[in-house]
Amino acid sequence: MNNRKNHSTNISSRIDTQMYKSLVSDAESKGISINSLINSIIKRHLLWDRFAEEMGLIPLTKRTLKKIFRTMDDETIKKIAKDVGGTVPQELIYLSYDKFDFTNLMKMIEISDARFGRVKYHMNDTTHSINIMHGVCENFSTFLAETHQALADNLSLKFKIEHSDNNMICMEFEKPSDSLKHKNL
Repeated sequence: MNNRKNHSTNISSRIDTQMYKSLVSDAESKGISINSLINSIIKRHLLWDRFAEEMGLIPLTKRTLKKIFRTMDDETIKKIAKDVGGTVPQELIYLSYDKFDFTNLMKMIEISDARFGRVKYHMNDTTHSINIMHGVCENFSTFLAETHQALADNLSLKFKIEHSDNNMICMEFEKPSDSLKHKNL
C-alpha cells in the first residue's frame, strides 16, 4: 500500500507526434524527464492558466514591463503592489484550493513567480526561500517585494528581502508554527 501524501495516476493519452518530439526536446534541454515536464505543464494549467482569462490576466513582454516600471515612482509602485498582492494571488488560491493558507500560498507562489523568469525555490523546516531572476528593472524588484509583503501580511507571516537589484529579488517566508504542528496530519 502506498502511504505517500501525493499519489500519482497512470494515464494513457494520444498527442500529435511533432508535439511529443517538442516536449522530449524541451525536457532534454532542461535536464528533466518528460514526465516531470508534463506534470509541470499540467500543474501550471491547473493553478494559473485555466483562470487567466476569467481574471483578466494578460501576457506582457519583459521589454514592455521594463518601459512601464521605469516610468513609475516608488509610491505608485508600492500602492499598486499592495492592491494587486492583496487580491489577485488570493483569488487564484481560493479558485484552486478553496483555502487561503501558508501551504497553498507557497504552492501558488512557486507557479506564479515562474512567469517573471527563472525561479529557485528552496524550503527547509522553517523557511521558504524564493529567488527570482526576472531581468526587468529595479522598480520591478520593488513591485515584487511589495506584492509578496502584502501576501505575507494577509497571513501574518514573517517575510524578509534577502537581496534586491535590477535583475533579481531573493525573499524568505517563515513558516508559521501552526503549519509545523499540522505538517504530518
